[in-house]
Amino acid sequence: TQLDGLLKVTHGTVESWIVGSAQPNVTQFNHLKSKLKRPAAIFFMDSPPESVESTVSMRFALGATDRPRFPAERLAIRDSFRVGRFIGGLWEDLGFCSEHIPTASTNDDPEQVARRIRTDYLPVSIEEQRSLGSHANAFRYWRGLIEQQGILVFLYALGADSVRGFSIATESPPIIGVSTTWHPSVRVYTLFHELGHILTRTSSSCVEGTGKNPTMDSTERWCESFAASFLMPREEIQTLISNTSLDPISTATWLANRLFVSRKSALLRLIDVQRAEWKDFRHLEARFERNKQSGAGNSPARTRAITKKDTYGSCLATVDEAYSNGLVEEADIRTYLGMYPDELS
Repeated sequence: TQLDGLLKVTHGTVESWIVGSAQPNVTQFNHLKSKLKRPAAIFFMDSPPESVESTVSMRFALGATDRPRFPAERLAIRDSFRVGRFIGGLWEDLGFCSEHIPTASTNDDPEQVARRIRTDYLPVSIEEQRSLGSHANAFRYWRGLIEQQGILVFLYALGADSVRGFSIATESPPIIGVSTTWHPSVRVYTLFHELGHILTRTSSSCVEGTGKNPTMDSTERWCESFAASFLMPREEIQTLISNTSLDPISTATWLANRLFVSRKSALLRLIDVQRAEWKDFRHLEARFERNKQSGAGNSPARTRAITKKDTYGSCLATVDEAYSNGLVEEADIRTYLGMYPDELS
C-alpha cells in the first residue's frame, strides 16, 4: 500500500507485480528502483537477499502502536549497515584496534550499569556536563565521545512519525542511528537509549508515541532507565534539586536546561527518584520537540559535503586516511558515501 502511493499507481498494483499476475512497464520499473534504491539485478533474483532489517527489532514506547517499518527507516538501516561494513573493513586495513564494547543484560539494574559506564567507559563529571553550553553542543560532545569508543553514530532525516533512533549491535563496528527531526535535547536521550541497546546487544529501531503511560516493552523500559540514569545520575540530581521547591514539571524543565537533556527525559528521571509521579507525566504538555531549522542568516550553505559529514560523522576521517594511503578507490567512496575524495576533509 505504501509503495502504491509512492509510485502513484492504483491500490494493489505492486501486490500484483509481486504475485506475478502483472508486470510493471519500463517507467514504473525505473520508478520502483529509484524509490527502493535497489539495483535492477535484485528484482530478478530467485529469492530476496538477506537483509539486516530482519535482525533489527521494532520496539514501541510511551503509547506507540505496532506498525510496519517505514521506507525511510528501511533505507536508513540499509545505508548504515553498508557504510558500517565499509568503515569496518578500512579499520582492519589501517590496523585500527577496536575498543572493547562493554556488555550488559536487561536483567541487570540499569542504574548500576549506567553508573559503571559513566565511571569506567565514558568518564564525564556532572560539572563537565553542565558546562557544555547548549543542547546542540551537548549532542556533538556526547556523539564524539561515543564515536571514540568505536561505535559509529549516523544521523538521518526520518520524519516525525518515524523512529527516534535505531541500533545495530551485532555488527563490527556497532552502529547507532539518530533521527534529525528532533531537537538536540531529544537526540541526546536517543543517543544513550540506543547505547543501551548496544550494551545489551538488542538491535532495535525505537518508536516513541505521545502516550502518557509507562512503556510496557521491558527492553525499551530498561534502555529508557539506562539513558536517564546515565545523563542524570541519582546522587548528583538529588543534590541539584534538593533546594528547589518547584512543582515536578517546572523542576524537570529546570533540570533539562542545566544538564542539556529533554524535559520529558528529566521528568521520567524525577519519577525514578520519587520526586514526581506518572500523573505528573500525564499532565506534561503533549508537544513534539521537533528540531527548529534556523533561517539562512550568516550560516554556511548546506552543501552536499556538509550534509554528508553531519550524517556519517568522524568516521569520514578514516576514509580520508585510507584514500591518502591508497587503500580505497574514488569509486568506492562514491559508491558507499555518495561523496568525492576532496569532500572528506
